[in-house]
Formats: sequence, C-alpha cells, structure tokens
Amino acid sequence: MLDGRGGTNDGGRPPAPVSVEGDAGDAVTHSLRVLATVYHYNHWIFSLIRDDLGPAVLEVGAGTGNITQFLLNADRLVCLEPCAPYREYLARRFASHLNVAFAARRIEECPAPDAPESSFDSVVCLNVLEHIDDDAGVLARFRRLVRPGGRVIVLVPGSPFLYGAMDRAMGHRRRYTLRGLRRLFTAAGLRPVRCRHVNFVGALGWWWRGRVRRKDTIPETQTRLFDRMVPVLSAVERIIPPPFGQSVLVVGEPDGPAPRT
Repeated sequence: MLDGRGGTNDGGRPPAPVSVEGDAGDAVTHSLRVLATVYHYNHWIFSLIRDDLGPAVLEVGAGTGNITQFLLNADRLVCLEPCAPYREYLARRFASHLNVAFAARRIEECPAPDAPESSFDSVVCLNVLEHIDDDAGVLARFRRLVRPGGRVIVLVPGSPFLYGAMDRAMGHRRRYTLRGLRRLFTAAGLRPVRCRHVNFVGALGWWWRGRVRRKDTIPETQTRLFDRMVPVLSAVERIIPPPFGQSVLVVGEPDGPAPRT
C-alpha cells in the first residue's frame, strides 16, 4: 500500500497556470487552478483512498496533478490524460519520477499497449466519470484493466439535487446517488466493498453558489477558507458519516469474469 509521503517535486508550490481553449475547458481549468491551492482538501481525498492503492496504479484523467502528487510512491504509475496542455504540464512537473508514465489517450480506448488488460492493482478515477456519456461502459473497462484482487476507486459529484450552473459550466453530464453508483459497479462486474458520501459542508456551499446564486465558477477565496476547515471536517466525517455530500466515493473489487466492451 502507498503511504502518501511521496510529496511533490516542486516544493509544495501550486501548479503553474494551464490554458485550454473552449468554454467547458476554461471552467475545468479554472477549477483545477483553484484546487491546486487547497492542500488539505487534496490530501483528504487521497487519505480516503490510500489503503486501496497497490503497487501498480492507473490514474484516469490526471488533470494537472492535484492528486497525482500523492501517488508517486507507486512502483508504477500510469496517468491517462487526453488533454495535451495538461499532459505536457504533468510531464514537466513530474519529470524526475521515473516510475511515472503519461498516456495520451481516453479511457474509452483502453485496454491499450500503455494500459494493458489486467495489469493494474488499482484504477483511480476521481471527478472524471461525470464527464463521460457511457459511464457504465467505462466502469466495465476499469474491470478489465484491474488485476484479480485489485481495486477500482471512483469519486464523483454526489447528490443530484445540487446540479446547477457550476456543473453545467464544467461539462458534468450528471451527479450521482450512492445507490446509483453502486448499481453501476455491480453491472460492470465490480463488487462494491466501500461506499460513502464525502464533504457535507462542501455540498451546502455548492448548492448556495451553483443553485441559489447561479454562479458558474468555483470561488477562490471561499475555497481557500474552506480548506482551513478540512482537518476538522474530515475528522467529524470519520466519526459521523454524512447523509449526503458534495461527492460520492465507491471502491470495488472484480466479481466474476470481466465483461467485454
């Protein structure tokens, strides 16, 4: 298992700005820039999946490396990132890590030579599945990529009633219920072993900004203030699981033969 002490090769500084053309791309890039500045939140998300990580890890949609920075202790880390500016930035940011490879392809193209079938102990997909039309088909691909006994780890936006202006701007096709994501895992041949809502306070903020005020970008100042609350918030949610949250996390294991896509 990974212990999360890999850190970054940039002294803990947030990533440099990355530019992507297109309205949805601009909104996504803005969110990645903001999230690059909230270390406590990123580490909290990593801490929720740390015990499910094995020696060979596939990260689907690595973005600008906000979570990648915590996965560097893997013996082998493959980052799928089809967006060229993001991928080029990742390659520069983690150039000194010889255990990390970057693949310029979409998950719909896998298995592939740089992401072979049954070759990963863990498939990590954080805040990506909601952008994909055929989410069920992609989960079936995760099942093919993970080894027997491995783990598929998916974090997605939760609580459909939160869907609003920020979701639309970032190209979210949907938000998920915990029950609905569990069903998708089961249909893909993955047995859910751990499921939970994440970030109750963040859900309230998302509802207020995206649904009530109809703003379409993540607020920078408020997000940094929220990051200061994360150590307390995460401790509370360890003791009292929230009834809903900004995100839904499901971890699954292969259950039976892999479906073909």
